[in-house]
Amino acid sequence: MKRFILAAAVALAFPVYAQNAATVNGQPIPQAEIDTMIKAMSARGMEDTPENRKLILDQLITGEVLSQEAVKQGLDKDEQTRLLIENSRKEILINSLIAKWMEDHNPSEADINKAYDELVADSKNTKEYNIRHILLKEEKEAQELLKKIKDKKIDFATAAKENSIDHGSGKEGGDLGWAEAQNFVPEFADAVVAAKPKEIVAEPVKSQFGWHIIEVLDERSVEPPTKDEATPGLKQMIQQQQLQAYVEELRKAATVVESNDDGQKEEAAKKK
Repeated sequence: MKRFILAAAVALAFPVYAQNAATVNGQPIPQAEIDTMIKAMSARGMEDTPENRKLILDQLITGEVLSQEAVKQGLDKDEQTRLLIENSRKEILINSLIAKWMEDHNPSEADINKAYDELVADSKNTKEYNIRHILLKEEKEAQELLKKIKDKKIDFATAAKENSIDHGSGKEGGDLGWAEAQNFVPEFADAVVAAKPKEIVAEPVKSQFGWHIIEVLDERSVEPPTKDEATPGLKQMIQQQQLQAYVEELRKAATVVESNDDGQKEEAAKKK
């Protein structure tokens, strides 16, 4: 009977010990901790191999040794250290809460359809422009070159290649391709929107980069992506909006008392 009891006890205890990858001065390092780190690192491209698991275990052992030494020196009692530990704890809890909330709240098909319809409607009211420009340092230089282009003494593309300090577009004859006006600095964007297609803007436009000679070659309504193309981004957008609403609900339900010097003085004055 005693042999049976001893064998049973060993059998029950073995799985518990097997869950620990190592112990450091009696402090266990759970196998689950390695599994969690491997899972996180796999998402960033690290392979789950025995070598990588050994590497992680070595890092955890070193970390445990250093952590124990910090406690031995009483650093865990330091006020600033305690605040940092508490902040780290809160950050982990917050990230876990958000991850769980995101997992439990996938946007419905109706929500995605509504968001896509809004995207298509917005696209109809949004234009993109085919633009080229020449960037120069000085206004006088820009005025003189603009006059030469208007007088057809030099064509726009050649002028851009020979004079533009925006070397990326300059070597392409000033071509910036198709883009929405809002992609550019405000002064540039306003000039583009005000211009007519196939028109060179009447005067050089000043921005933080210098003086621009701008030509709007064409304009068109923005072509919306297909629903399949848009769905991943729409899901993320909807989840972020719903998450923000969830956070706001939690804040409204919380009892929050803000303290400041003025408020404390006012309260003290009332008591007097």
